[in-house]
Amino acid sequence: MDLSTLLQSNQGNQILIAALAILLALCVVLLLLMLRLIRIEGRFRQLMKGTSGENLETIVKEALLSSQQAQQGLEELQEQYEKLREITAASIQHVGLVRFNAFPDMGSDLSFALALLNRKMDGVVLCCLVGRDDCRIYAKNVVGGKSSYLLSDEEKEAIKKALGDDLSLNKYH
Repeated sequence: MDLSTLLQSNQGNQILIAALAILLALCVVLLLLMLRLIRIEGRFRQLMKGTSGENLETIVKEALLSSQQAQQGLEELQEQYEKLREITAASIQHVGLVRFNAFPDMGSDLSFALALLNRKMDGVVLCCLVGRDDCRIYAKNVVGGKSSYLLSDEEKEAIKKALGDDLSLNKYH
């Protein structure tokens, strides 16, 4: 069956009309899709342009780089903090001082006991006994807030004062 005979018949006219209707419907759908694509492309270009006129991809890359640099800086600060924390653990952080009169026949509280302790409550307690004609200084080591040497009441009190200042802070160490 050729096209000329098909066109002459009634059945051929119906097929032609149906084909034209389908073609017209496809053209309308294509037109609507093109309009939608143009709108999406316009929004995409606006989005990629960014608010300051820069390309959004460039802005995102810069933000990512900045975030990575901030993370690296934070890690470096954390390392420095840990080093400083180790260093300060050994430094004197707790001090207790007790003044007393070692010899009742002398007038003033010139004698003293001084506790100097680090974060681990290790350190030294110094006791200075001042007499009329001389002065004697004794040093006793302290480990964990206690000494292996016999301590006077004043030395014990100096250690207690040093520990008392920071017993509430000890939970942070």
